[in-house]
Amino acid sequence: MSSKCFVDGLNLANPQGTGIASYARSLLKAIRSIGHETGIIYGRNVSNSSNPALREILFFRDELVISPKKAILSDIKDIIRYKKSRKIQPYRIDLNIVDKLYAKNINNNIEYIYNYRNIFTISKKNYKTFHNFLNMVLDDAPQFMHWTHLVPIKLKNSINIYTIHDLVPFTHPNTVGGNHLLNWNIIADILKNGDHILTVSEASRRDIIRLFNAPESQVTNLYQAVDFEEALKNRPAHLVERDVNGLFGLEYGHYFLFYGAIEPKKNVKRLIEAYMAADCPGYPLVIISSRSWSAEEDHALLEQLKGRELPGKKKIIQLDYMSRSQLVSVVKGARALVFPSIAEGFGLPVAEAMCLGTAVISSTHPAIQEIAGDAALLVDPYDVDALSEAISAIAEDDNLVKTLQQRGPVQAEKFSMENYKKRLKDFYKKFGF
Repeated sequence: MSSKCFVDGLNLANPQGTGIASYARSLLKAIRSIGHETGIIYGRNVSNSSNPALREILFFRDELVISPKKAILSDIKDIIRYKKSRKIQPYRIDLNIVDKLYAKNINNNIEYIYNYRNIFTISKKNYKTFHNFLNMVLDDAPQFMHWTHLVPIKLKNSINIYTIHDLVPFTHPNTVGGNHLLNWNIIADILKNGDHILTVSEASRRDIIRLFNAPESQVTNLYQAVDFEEALKNRPAHLVERDVNGLFGLEYGHYFLFYGAIEPKKNVKRLIEAYMAADCPGYPLVIISSRSWSAEEDHALLEQLKGRELPGKKKIIQLDYMSRSQLVSVVKGARALVFPSIAEGFGLPVAEAMCLGTAVISSTHPAIQEIAGDAALLVDPYDVDALSEAISAIAEDDNLVKTLQQRGPVQAEKFSMENYKKRLKDFYKKFGF
């Protein structure tokens, strides 16, 4: 039975991508693959118009930049209008004007696109003020509405499914930013008012049940899909070598890699300290990152050391955000991914590196242990000496690297798109679809 399944576009509108954006894209792809129609509800801050053609054109423009004062006043007006009408109704974007190939970069062949300016910001402000979820309506509501982030919104006449990726803000409160009290209350209300909760590991599922006394039947772990185009996944070694050498000046198989946001939970300061102490001459540490919440010490140490010739023939290289295809080449060309995160809900870089046949050093956090299995070298993320010894071992032991390279794709297959689709299909069957 074919259904309509919508996903929020909170992170999908981010051009640089996030872990949650990857989750949302994989979810949309899986939904389409098992025969359902898909839609996205965006909150892009773009000009509106009563003219459908102009509205479509404006949707694809850059988001408006307005002063904080004007933004607050605009959001207050929207909340007042909501309180009068008791509903929020996004407008539909029909792709009749904009070139289809141009539009594909945003909509990825989605059948239904809706937008309501700043809806996700408005929902948080409404919740802070009135302690209730926004009531959203659509003329032709989907059977399933997937909220991939903690947004206090409920779509009327749909099965509302909320994904809680992890409870790291509560189990490790100093490692993640955000309003912890607000997020705690939203999760508590999701459990009261939502139809179901999805999560991405058994470790996260246990945390949700334990911390919020959630009924076990209300929380389902579907994991997360690790999905690469076959051409990227199977890119020949000589082409990967050409990419990493020609584009980034790196030597194939002769560097360690970390990628992800620099924030306290990613443990970058200890990673750098461990690398500096490791016996790995001639192996640079490549860090692909964007600045995130806090982590001043991590940034200060990185700024002090990057680009310099360091003792022991070492070097730290920092690269900015790059395209998906470039990232795949850099991962495939690394001696190993080093991802000593203190806490994760899933640990997407670990699963991605294993899928691409790259050796992995990571942490003993329960979710990462679950995802990595025996296909990675796992150490206490607080133990700099243990992490340094693991880096040295990978640099020196070709047999160890080969073993991890062979085990990785086997373990990562558990999180393939095909297996994810099976789990999603079985999940929908519980609701009669």
